[in-house]
Amino acid sequence: MSDLIQCVEKSDHGTVVSLCGDIDLHHSPALHLALANLCAEEPKRLILKLADVSYIDSSGIGSLVEIYRRMKKTNGSLVLVSPSERVRSVLEITRLDKFFPIAASEEEASGL
Repeated sequence: MSDLIQCVEKSDHGTVVSLCGDIDLHHSPALHLALANLCAEEPKRLILKLADVSYIDSSGIGSLVEIYRRMKKTNGSLVLVSPSERVRSVLEITRLDKFFPIAASEEEASGL
């Protein structure tokens, strides 16, 4: 499991992963592996809670894109919930806010 994962919960909304810390070159490989393992369980929806993620770099963005693709292959979805201001800024600069579904809450994510 990755140091960034605070908890994983399975709910009616899907598999909810709460993340905390910096998603950077040092941490993204372990996070990618942990999320790929969750994808292998083929949840209908993978919800990543990003409110406590303070930083994300290109390696972290790359991991999110790859996990998104894995989820699509199994007809699942990846939804980002409550990205911190800094993470949201990176998503907007890279225009990935148009690529990833982003929700304000877990309940809202269940409808995306």
